[in-house]
Amino acid sequence: MTRIPFHPLLFAMAPVLAMFAANPGEGHERALQDGSLVAVAAAVILMLITAAIYRDLRKAALWVSVLFIIITGFDWFYDAIEPIRIAGWQPTRRRYVLPLTYLVLAAYGVWLYRRHAVIPRLTAFANLVALGAVLPPVLILGLADRTFAPDRVDVTPHPFVAGTVMSKPDIYYMVFDRYGGDETTRTLGWDNDIDDYLESKGFYVPGESRSNYIRTALSLASSLNAEYLDELARGRDGSTDWAPVYKHIERHRVGAFLRSQGYSYTHVGTMYYPTLDNPQATRNLHYYAVAPSSVTRLLDSGVLDPMHRALRSPWLDERLQNWHRTRRQIEDVVRLVPERGPKFVFLHIMVPHPPYIFDGDGGFVSKDRQSQRTFAQNYRNAVTAANGMIRQLVEAILRESASPPVIIVQGDEGPYPPGTGADSFLWRTAGTAQLRMRSGILNAYYLPGVDSRVLYPTISPVNSFRVVFNTYFGTNLPLLPDRTFRHVSSLQPFPLDDITDRVAPVAHAGVRP
Repeated sequence: MTRIPFHPLLFAMAPVLAMFAANPGEGHERALQDGSLVAVAAAVILMLITAAIYRDLRKAALWVSVLFIIITGFDWFYDAIEPIRIAGWQPTRRRYVLPLTYLVLAAYGVWLYRRHAVIPRLTAFANLVALGAVLPPVLILGLADRTFAPDRVDVTPHPFVAGTVMSKPDIYYMVFDRYGGDETTRTLGWDNDIDDYLESKGFYVPGESRSNYIRTALSLASSLNAEYLDELARGRDGSTDWAPVYKHIERHRVGAFLRSQGYSYTHVGTMYYPTLDNPQATRNLHYYAVAPSSVTRLLDSGVLDPMHRALRSPWLDERLQNWHRTRRQIEDVVRLVPERGPKFVFLHIMVPHPPYIFDGDGGFVSKDRQSQRTFAQNYRNAVTAANGMIRQLVEAILRESASPPVIIVQGDEGPYPPGTGADSFLWRTAGTAQLRMRSGILNAYYLPGVDSRVLYPTISPVNSFRVVFNTYFGTNLPLLPDRTFRHVSSLQPFPLDDITDRVAPVAHAGVRP
């Protein structure tokens, strides 16, 4: 125990494990594995660098462990002391606390350099403390209800069967995360003009479309399989395991069908692990995949602010990383357009999803600037930025395509109304206005050569590919009633409750009004 200083590895893993243990079953198993591996690798590299200075691995390990503890705990500590005032003076401002923190860390390093006798005892103590730090989250994850068990998913969607194939247009499915509908933007104080733009380009924009589910994973699992999740939810009431939903996204039958029809499938992923990549894709495009968000979130610690300002590196700053990733997603889709088809391009983009890193003109928004603005201001800026991206994509696709393409631009869910963002928030307690904001989405279709009467004002994402496949591939799929369901909370996906009557004042008996 005293000879092998393994505590830095455990202290590095502890916050990653704790992050997943806070919501057992919600995270993706790859995110946990990748985050743990990167954290351990960082600890090893820091130990080797520090050992070259100390010429003693155990001293290096002791210094690295304290560094990890400071990075992990600084924001919590600062939030606790920040309100302190002495005769009107605030000694806890960052300009004072940060230099003092660095001074303490440096003094500790010098103290370690000069000590020898206490090192074995400190190593043994640090090993025990580190074991104590990782044991609770390990136990929580180990005992969680079927957490990270995608191999146990026993619901396989039935494949689509093509009839008379009329044509094979390129298909672009572009999902802008938390892009709400017109009602949402009006509620927040402005009229969004994106519908007018899309209609001027020949899109059909349903006036009363709502999401089928009010959670990204559920929404995409439904739209990418063109079915409701009734079978997936059966027998899972009370389960906290999201793995079946993630697996449904991974093997979605929209991609499988199009591959069977000779399509290439380019999956343009984001940092959200269920859509980071897809095993069915011909090509996966993702960025900064070796820097898992569970690690970059730790690097967002306030104690590292000076480093972020000096380096401006997306590898170390999660906000900047997300900003660069989004810009690259748009650029790469534009570059894909001239490629020979038929091709299916799926784009999941985390705008206007928070953090609100985009200004209205597309510029980067720092954490401080975001915090100085209201939710409505931040969301409006993000939607305005998203509108610029939509225009750029639509213009490029329509201009550069060799033949008229199919384009679907969609939100997967609306924004979280204030007061509903906690993982533990129970959606059964939500009011009608909150549910309407969460379910209202942008939804627009460009279907060349198709009579617009195949579309209708209440069409929802579950029917998007049913219409497309019926139209171009003769699948003869029946349209489903357009319904909206709510889950329990971010910690519990099932059961799913039908809230269609709550979010749509006018009851719709069938698939059409």
